[in-house]
Formats: sequence, structure tokens, C-alpha cells
Amino acid sequence: MFEGERKRMKKWIYVLIGLCLAAGIYAVIRANIDPTLAPDDIKLRTRMVPAAEAPPQTPASESYTALYEVELESADGKALDQSGYTYKVYPGLDNAEIVGAEAAPDAIKNGHKPENYTFGGEDTNTLNPAKEMLERITGAATSIEEAKRAGMASGFIYKGADFPAKVRFYIKEKDPAKQESRSYVLFSYHEVKWGKDVSWVKAVKLAP
Repeated sequence: MFEGERKRMKKWIYVLIGLCLAAGIYAVIRANIDPTLAPDDIKLRTRMVPAAEAPPQTPASESYTALYEVELESADGKALDQSGYTYKVYPGLDNAEIVGAEAAPDAIKNGHKPENYTFGGEDTNTLNPAKEMLERITGAATSIEEAKRAGMASGFIYKGADFPAKVRFYIKEKDPAKQESRSYVLFSYHEVKWGKDVSWVKAVKLAP
């Protein structure tokens, strides 16, 4: 009887040791895990399109007071295939709203397919962190609905393999005379690995 108890005790000790080792290995992996994409793996560039390059105003597209281009670059040239992660590029505007968005005409001329650009649609996994980052940068609290009206409803993703991806945002300023702007473009990345949230947001100020 005593011998049987001792064997069972050894068995449980081995089980506990195994569980402790597994938990330790998991903790080490979880502590050192990296996101599939890091902030340095993507680049964002912005510019205001000069009036000479801007298309004419049309009643159908609504009048706009400024036209911005945003370029998205994959540092290693690989497609942002969203395999295991999601992302979206959001404009966050101060004193303005977006009245139109499209793939830039020169990108289409260079072979980009319009269907590889997707605008709009709601993804709370990327929208909420982007809004929170914008609040931290600008110091101005805002609601989700206000953030959408300030441009985040026009966030985009790019599914193509040719870079840089380039989009145009047609902007209507509420007060064109206002000089100081707190407008940004934000790349919001969401990923969970081994139960750990490795999401991040990268922000670039919209070029004046």
C-alpha cells in the first residue's frame, strides 16, 4: 500500500514539474514575442497637392478647400497581406472634414488596381487605438462619432503588392484661415500573439 502511494506521489510530482516547465516556457515566449509588423516596417508620407496639380471642382464631388496625398510604403517591399493581423490607415483632421477619397491617379497609371484600395468600413480593433493615440498627441478628447466626422470614417487599407500605395483625400476646411493644424495620419495595427496584444499605432503629422 505504501509503495503504491509513493508511486502515485511521484507521478503527480512529475506532472506538476511538467506543468511548471510548460508555464515557464509559455511565459518566456509571451514576454519576448514580437508583432509580425513593427512600426519601422512601414513608412507614411504626406503632402498637400499644389493647386496646379489638383483636379477642377465639380458639384458632384462637393467643393473642397485642400487636397492631400498620403503614401504608404512597406519597408521590405512585401505586401501587407494581413495574415494574422489587421491594420488601417486613418486620417484624423483638425478643423476639417473629408468630402472625397480615392486612389491617387498616378498610382493607377503606374499599374495599381483600384480594387486593391478599400476605404471606409468600421474596425473597432484599429479605430479605437487610433482615436486614443490622436487624443494623446493633440490633448483633445473626442468621441468615436466625432472622430469619424473628422476623417476616420475614410480610413483605408491597401491589398496590393506594389508600393508605395498612394491615396488622395479631398478636404473641406471649416476655417481656412486657421494656421495651426493638429491633423495627423495614423497607421493603426492590431495583432494578438500567444494571447498577448502586440498592437501599435504610428502617427505622422499631415503636411501643411
